[in-house]
Amino acid sequence: MAERPRVSTDHVLVAVRDLADAARRFETAYGLRALQGGRHPGVGTANMIVPLGETYLELIAVVDPEEGRRSPTTRRISRAVEEGRTFATWAVRTDNLDALREHLLAHGLELAAPVAGARERPDGVTLRWRSQMLVTPGDPSVLPFLIEWQVPPGQHPAQAAADHPSKARGIRTVRLGDPDPGAAAARFRTLFGDDLNVAFERAVMSGVAAVELDTPSGALTIA
Repeated sequence: MAERPRVSTDHVLVAVRDLADAARRFETAYGLRALQGGRHPGVGTANMIVPLGETYLELIAVVDPEEGRRSPTTRRISRAVEEGRTFATWAVRTDNLDALREHLLAHGLELAAPVAGARERPDGVTLRWRSQMLVTPGDPSVLPFLIEWQVPPGQHPAQAAADHPSKARGIRTVRLGDPDPGAAAARFRTLFGDDLNVAFERAVMSGVAAVELDTPSGALTIA
């Protein structure tokens, strides 16, 4: 079997009703500044970005419910908001999506085809990527989706300049909840090894339970 490509945490999706309101709340509560992101054509969502150097938080909202009704991915955002969950899902970055896909197929995952995505930033620059869902959008799971960025050096959303009052730089740990955290952790490490800084804890529903960010004064927890 071919060697599995290395992976890294890319971003965590925070599902919100209103982007402007969420941006104000994140600055007041956490000392995190969100930058304008853009619209996702065809799926009815828009975002704001909290850049953290190599990783980022994505505040994401459904802004066109009619357009979003046609998108399984957008229904995941709506469901998280309706259920009062902070996090919709999270993303793991790879530089070789096709090879990673083969690795996951060999370990028993049933995968749809990768999907191309894009959004235009306020400055007119278009960001492009390919993504791979690992579970049906909306199904509770600790598993992330995969993303392979197709952007020039320095254009990754995490690399945008932001002066956070908290001085946060990077996601330290993604805390994943599951009714059976031991089994979830074992399956996760079979698929991804030990590349990712994750911690597993018991929870009623499977998914992202909290995110810990690095700051000069220690971990900043968002839950």
